[in-house]
Amino acid sequence: MARRLNRELFVALGSTAAVLLQMAHPLVAAGVDQHSDFRRDPFGRFHRTANTSLDAVFGTTARARRALRRIDARHVSVQGTAEDGRPYRARDPQLLLWVQVTLVLTSLRWYELVAGRLPPADRQRYWDEGKVFARELGVPDDLFPRTIGDLERYERDMLATAAVPDITSRGVARTVLHPFAVVPDALYWPTDVITAGLLPPTLREAFELRWGMAERFFFHFVIRALRIWRAIAPEWLAFVPHARLYDERVR
Repeated sequence: MARRLNRELFVALGSTAAVLLQMAHPLVAAGVDQHSDFRRDPFGRFHRTANTSLDAVFGTTARARRALRRIDARHVSVQGTAEDGRPYRARDPQLLLWVQVTLVLTSLRWYELVAGRLPPADRQRYWDEGKVFARELGVPDDLFPRTIGDLERYERDMLATAAVPDITSRGVARTVLHPFAVVPDALYWPTDVITAGLLPPTLREAFELRWGMAERFFFHFVIRALRIWRAIAPEWLAFVPHARLYDERVR
């Protein structure tokens, strides 16, 4: 299921929403704010993160394990103190779980908006596969929400308690949304709309994303356009390169 969903190039359009969900947690935001190079090299940071994640999904077992070890090694030095004085460390299983949940649920929701609702068994399998990656990074089995329904309840609980944006969250989110100050805000509007459409209303408001009639119309227009795109686009345009290499390897 991970290969089925994550092969679709359009799924990458939901990545900013997943990152903002992660940044809603002040401890995750503090780690990114204090240790990431996303401000200096946003494209490079995105490319490295996406490449490592796709290696874990589409690479050989050895390549996938190397990708996960790179992530874990990067996390070792990421620790410090958040704006409110709480200590954090990137290898904290609770934070690792939250990050994985945002990736799984955002990808699943965005895929289903474009490609249609998956059967319950496939939705559950996608989450079960997501547990594999989080487990490799140090999340113990007893922390995982068991079912996809439990997972969605966990997300709601987190958004009501722990994942509530603070000043650092909002600052990081602004840079993630508009990484280049020289680019007029209006040019970021299309990606802002897709991000807003995939976020819960409370986070749209917290991150100051508009969601009026124009935004809702454009969001639904993009979904319809992507449905047509999936039907007519050749694989070399519709799928990520990692998926095409995987297909060639297993033929």
